[in-house]
Amino acid sequence: MSSIDDALVTRGAAFGALTALIGARLYPIDAAPQNAVTPYVVYQQISGPRQHAMGSEPGVASPRFQFSCWGDTSTDARNVGDQVRACYSRFRGVVASVEILDMFVDNEIDLGLEPQTARFHRIVDFIVWHRE
Repeated sequence: MSSIDDALVTRGAAFGALTALIGARLYPIDAAPQNAVTPYVVYQQISGPRQHAMGSEPGVASPRFQFSCWGDTSTDARNVGDQVRACYSRFRGVVASVEILDMFVDNEIDLGLEPQTARFHRIVDFIVWHRE
């Protein structure tokens, strides 16, 4: 059985404008290389609520996923963030056998230059409604 993570990676890999910028450099937070080639994206689930109904479980979750977009310049990070938003925003469909009911941008933050890495950082958060 596929997971929502599998669906997000599959969707990202199929979105040409995003892969034109990052190639296959879309990593879960625990698998990102220490010195990844830029630009790249790291994602993580930061919350995981599930929907409830009286007397039943509808099997619908609405986790929040955060996509951290990294680039050598602020323009690189912004361009990658724009393509992440275009890839996932309002997407609906079945991907990697996961039914995504809807995805929407919840927040965007430009964090600028990260002193420790000397790379620019932009965050795009999504709420991802999907069936479990």
